[in-house]
Amino acid sequence: MKLGPPLYKKAPPYDSNITEPSTRAELIKYWINLSLDDRTAQKMLWLSEGGAKVSRMSEEVCPVLDRPERYEHSPQVLCKEGLLGNRGYWEVDCEGWVVIGAACESAGRKAKDGPCGLGENDLSWGVGWAGSCYHVWHNGENIEFQAPLCPTIGIYADQPAGIIKFFLVEDGENGSKETRLIHRFVSSFKEKLFPGFWVGRNSYCWIRKKDQ
Repeated sequence: MKLGPPLYKKAPPYDSNITEPSTRAELIKYWINLSLDDRTAQKMLWLSEGGAKVSRMSEEVCPVLDRPERYEHSPQVLCKEGLLGNRGYWEVDCEGWVVIGAACESAGRKAKDGPCGLGENDLSWGVGWAGSCYHVWHNGENIEFQAPLCPTIGIYADQPAGIIKFFLVEDGENGSKETRLIHRFVSSFKEKLFPGFWVGRNSYCWIRKKDQ
C-alpha cells in the first residue's frame, strides 16, 4: 500500500547559524503543534477542544487525581510537547486574565517548591495583559510593554540558544497577520522547555492551528 505525504513536514536539523526569525512569515516556519497535558492541569482548570483550550469559568473543581506533575495551587497547565534541541513557534488566543509562557521541566509545581507561577521563578517566563499594558515576567520581576490589548499572542523559543520571544499577533493588510515584539529573553537553560498557561477566573486560552 502506497502511503500519502505526511500531514506535517519534519522540522529541519538544528542550525545555530541561521538568522533569528522576526516576521510572522519567518516565525511560522518553526510552527509546532501543541496539546494540553491534563496530567499537569491544576484542579480549577477545564480542558476541552481536544486539548487545545483551557478554561476557568467558575469555581467548580475538576475531579482529577493528584499526581507529581500536577500544579497544586497555581492555576496552570503545561503542554505535552516540549522543546529540546530545536526551535518552535506557537500562537494562542486568550480572553480575560491569563499568562502565556513556558517553563523548564524542573520548574516547581507544588507549594513546597516556592513560587510556581509562570515568570515567578528563574525557570519560567510569561506575558499577560495587566489592565492598561502588558507585563512580561521572569524570576519574579516584571517589565511593562505599552500596547493596546491584542487577542492573540505568539511565542518563539530557541531551546539550545536559550531564547524566548513574545509577540503580539495583529491584523495586517489584505487579511494578513503581522507580529510585533513584546520582549526577548536570553537565558542559559539546558533542559526541556514546555509551553504553559496560567488562567484566572472567567478566562481562557485556546491554542491556534497553523491555518487559522
